[in-house]
Amino acid sequence: MKFWLRDEARDTERRTPLTPNGAASLIAAGAFVTVERSDKRVFEDAAYSDVGCVLVDAGRWLDAPRDTLILGVKELPQLPETLVGNYAHFAHLYKQQRGWQDDLARFGLGGSVLYDLEYLTDERGVRVAAFGYWAGWLGAALGLRGWLEVQQDRAFGLVKSQDSRDAFLSEIRALKSDVAIPRAIVVGAKGRSGQGACDLFEACGVAVSAWDKEETVDLDRNSLLAHDILVNCVLLRGSGLVLVTQDDIADPATRLSMISDVACDPLSDFNPLPIYQAPTAWDAPFMRIEGGKYLTAIDNLPSLLPLEASEDFAAQLLPVLHTYPDGVAWQNARAAFDEASAKLA
Repeated sequence: MKFWLRDEARDTERRTPLTPNGAASLIAAGAFVTVERSDKRVFEDAAYSDVGCVLVDAGRWLDAPRDTLILGVKELPQLPETLVGNYAHFAHLYKQQRGWQDDLARFGLGGSVLYDLEYLTDERGVRVAAFGYWAGWLGAALGLRGWLEVQQDRAFGLVKSQDSRDAFLSEIRALKSDVAIPRAIVVGAKGRSGQGACDLFEACGVAVSAWDKEETVDLDRNSLLAHDILVNCVLLRGSGLVLVTQDDIADPATRLSMISDVACDPLSDFNPLPIYQAPTAWDAPFMRIEGGKYLTAIDNLPSLLPLEASEDFAAQLLPVLHTYPDGVAWQNARAAFDEASAKLA
């Protein structure tokens, strides 16, 4: 087995799918692990070389042998137009997001394979590794912090990665002292993201309505809109659920004033929040929507807590890496790639 951990293209991406301890485990099993140097990754380069990884300069994945699995978290740079080799990262291409054809075609041009990390599933179709818990936790943290800042007529603060969850909790508790406690609702509460969101609200003393499939089959939108903060943790792969509409947010009677879209899939036709067109960013985490209401939708939330998020995700992924390339999860991810590629014809 040959694995290649690449440097991330995004300046704000500090997470990694492979920790130094994980790399040591793979090497002990006979794998060859190459790691690109990175000034962003939460773990130091030396931590990888100390366990036997070969260090190379950032961007050298372009020269990786074809039988190597190139590991990353987020999407590849836009160039080159032709991709050669085997890749594993979150690509967000299979639900026909805007521009998916061009991005997916890059793999076909070079005869390469994409193992989208979102589609690594077991025999039951359940994802084997996800950043979901920390995405939900941080999405709720930002939503609550933003709501408190609005109540106190403060300008929205920028977001940045923190060394621990306590830093986020301290910011929220400092804002919360003189403000009434909001009503919060988490949709998709039984999933990893939903559990993380609920845990954040509990840690901050905010009562939360926890909704899942049972509550959304016959959606009581009036009840949903009667909350102050909505955290959406539902990532849809088909149509059918709309949580909030443009008419809802334009209605002065709507109490809901802060939306945190953890699922963050505005480019999909299946977006349950069809009220915005693009994610928000670290340097502008909130956007104003109609009626003096606000929305935050950052698509790499777990990178705000890169250490906790990386250790959690990498621990889930490591047993699956040991089964590459013939394990069930890899077969399922390959089938998803083949199915999506067939739609390009």
